[in-house]
Amino acid sequence: MSGRNPAPPPETPAEAAYKLDRAVLRAIYTCQPVLFEGKQHHLRAMGAQVLGGCVSSVIYLMGDATPRQPSEITFLEHAE
Repeated sequence: MSGRNPAPPPETPAEAAYKLDRAVLRAIYTCQPVLFEGKQHHLRAMGAQVLGGCVSSVIYLMGDATPRQPSEITFLEHAE
């Protein structure tokens, strides 16, 4: 008898978006810096709205009133 487990099912777009939103909220609550256009920033807020059955999120950087997409930032590695 083999001890192999079947491969997990591929991640759906909704699951990927949920993981990204969770990471954004974690960065907001823990003041984790992120990279945007090669510079380090902190996140100020996140907003979400339902559009045609999907959730669309926007984020705001400290000192910048321009709404951004969560996919535009890169999370920095940090120690827990």
